[in-house]
Amino acid sequence: MSWGNTDAGGGDQWGAGHGATDGFHDANFGDNDQFKGGTTSFDNGGGGGFGDGDIEGGGGRLNGACFNCGEEGHMKADCPKPRVMRCRHCNAEGHTMARCPDPSCPPQEPREFTGECRVCGKEGHRAADCPDKPPMICRNCEEEGHAASDCKNPRKINRDNVAEVSAEDAWAKITQGAQDKDMDDVKEGILEYCKALPELTYYELESAFRNLNIGVYIIAVEKPQMIGALTNMDLQGNLNKKYQVTYRFQSGPARAREAQYFPKGTAENLERLNDAGEPVNSGLLKCNNCDEYGHTSKSCPSDRVEKERVVVKCYNCGPTPRVDKFACKNCGQPGHKAQECPEPPNPANVDCRKCGEKGHFSRDCPQGGGGGGACHNCGQEGHRAKECSEPKKLICRNCDEEGHSSRECPKPRDYSRVKCSNCGEMGHTKVRCKQAIPNPDADEVGMNAGASFDAAEAALGEDNLGGDFGGGDAAGNWKAGATSDGGW
Repeated sequence: MSWGNTDAGGGDQWGAGHGATDGFHDANFGDNDQFKGGTTSFDNGGGGGFGDGDIEGGGGRLNGACFNCGEEGHMKADCPKPRVMRCRHCNAEGHTMARCPDPSCPPQEPREFTGECRVCGKEGHRAADCPDKPPMICRNCEEEGHAASDCKNPRKINRDNVAEVSAEDAWAKITQGAQDKDMDDVKEGILEYCKALPELTYYELESAFRNLNIGVYIIAVEKPQMIGALTNMDLQGNLNKKYQVTYRFQSGPARAREAQYFPKGTAENLERLNDAGEPVNSGLLKCNNCDEYGHTSKSCPSDRVEKERVVVKCYNCGPTPRVDKFACKNCGQPGHKAQECPEPPNPANVDCRKCGEKGHFSRDCPQGGGGGGACHNCGQEGHRAKECSEPKKLICRNCDEEGHSSRECPKPRDYSRVKCSNCGEMGHTKVRCKQAIPNPDADEVGMNAGASFDAAEAALGEDNLGGDFGGGDAAGNWKAGATSDGGW
């Protein structure tokens, strides 16, 4: 196709040249392949067009009903209502198919596991069903055959981090720490002493401290507020002890609030030490359903508890509107102040100046004066002076009479009511003030400077001022014009 094969219409012009079939204007966009008329056009709404397509997404989840409550407008994950459990067998709400009370409900068939075992790494079975699984090791006593939640044996205590010294050296360390009042050294010495003598009990240790007057006391206190994740353990690893052991340098409570937890005497303290220990981790799991320790939510014997879901709401567009501190206090709209508000006064947004509450003006306040004052112009109640329909009442500030202002007062001026703006005293004005003005105006200083300049000019004379510019007799002074070619 050529661009210039237009013999009939003058191919060198833009507007003509439409006679040849292979010209530029014959191969236009006006037939079926054009942008405005064909079936493949952009504006004619054909099947391939962009204007009248059928892609709306009406069957999507956003426009469909919620799978939980059946309402439209949100998805199941965003549903504000609690989760509804529905049985797939009897179609009843409140339980699942695994807990269906209907005896005709068929047992749920286990799903085939296609993953990888965490124990042996083979596919086709879970770790619980692994044939190569080693025997279960208890995390409490480190013996085989049971879990820590079912263990009744004492805990195996690992004291590898404690230095291995003789009992005499450990006892000397305890004695020296008691003399220095260093509780850290005392506790470290007790651990070393217990490692040297594994069968030592708190009862025997406290009895030795008291008989030898070491100055260290092991007190068994009662703390009922211990959480379920902790338990008391004695020196041999026995758990679930009733009392908690604390080390002190005095036998009595240090504070008054501790007296209710302390034993009444030495005999009671020694008796408590047989059932006392230090707090350690119990090793029990916490159920997310009933918040109890000893089992998980999967094996919880209690009914399923529907907990309140945390809903994240936008602070800007949520139910609590954002407060604009620059908005009008009358109508709440931005762009103007309450003094410029075109809306009538809204008492709902008004703070009363008398009681501080919202909802009324100070003149209508039910507190303080029986509900508002009188108009300063006419003396009637129910409106203010600027809203009064009566003619403005003039009161003279010179004689306190009505009907004229102080400028029109026929009586002599009462200077006892006049305050001087210079000294602040009553009885005269600034013009008659006898005290000097402390700061003169800047204009007066400028006027004096201008007068000095005029005097200096008169003393020097015009000839002296003009001689500095040169030019000799021809130039004259600076005010004279140029009279020669070399002048200004």
